[in-house]
Amino acid sequence: MDEAEIPLEGGADSRVVRVGETVRRDARSWSHAVLDLLRHVERQGFAGAPRALGFDDQGREVLSYIEGEVGQGAGFIPDEGGRFDLRLPDYVWRDDVLVHLGTLIRAYHDAAASFPWAGRAWRLEPRLPVETICHNDLTPWNTVFRDGLPVAFIDWDAAAPGPRAADLGFVAWRWVPFWRDAKCRAHGLPTGVGEKARRFRLLLDAYGCEPDVGVVEAGIARMRHLQDHMWKLVADGSEWEVELARRGVLDEGAQEIAWVEEHAGELIFR
Repeated sequence: MDEAEIPLEGGADSRVVRVGETVRRDARSWSHAVLDLLRHVERQGFAGAPRALGFDDQGREVLSYIEGEVGQGAGFIPDEGGRFDLRLPDYVWRDDVLVHLGTLIRAYHDAAASFPWAGRAWRLEPRLPVETICHNDLTPWNTVFRDGLPVAFIDWDAAAPGPRAADLGFVAWRWVPFWRDAKCRAHGLPTGVGEKARRFRLLLDAYGCEPDVGVVEAGIARMRHLQDHMWKLVADGSEWEVELARRGVLDEGAQEIAWVEEHAGELIFR
């Protein structure tokens, strides 16, 4: 008997289903590169990603299902019409989560650094200097937690060659988080540049690198790239992105970029 297909949350631009202990998603031109990457990091001993199991008889990617809970949002913050985005689980913001996250990212980056990336199709253009294969979308909702701690990353579609700082800067934005005080208050988080600088150092210490303005600048570049992509989806009529724009979430993202640019030095040298 064929196993039932259970739709999974996420997959805004492709259909993702669970079938038994596997996850299936529509294949794209970059699927072969991503699956080869996942096989490579598994051989290198990295256990924080799904295993690549090939393609099914419908041509879909087949990945192993990872047990746990993703840091998924649970409804828009009501303040100011929802411009402050979705409320995330409280455990996402614990200091020990940030420490485990830095360690997990470092293990992945080291495992991926030896992957032969040239001549492959990637969803995003490679960025110089190429030091590893960046995940490029390390959000709480693309992270699997067990007992309130991050253990694995999912949704590898945006993976592409690039500098380690690109992932670290993006993660700082999403997880420290590099938000304006108004948004932090709406989420019940501490405010002030000093608190953000402290948590940023926790992330970088766990990763094993010194605070560097280059990490912040790489994060800004990734933030800008994501903003441009989201506005393109709005122009194309994508339902989710249109809703985000209507609520002001994308406008808030632009203000976050401006905030990080203004406080970049303080985030590093406090």
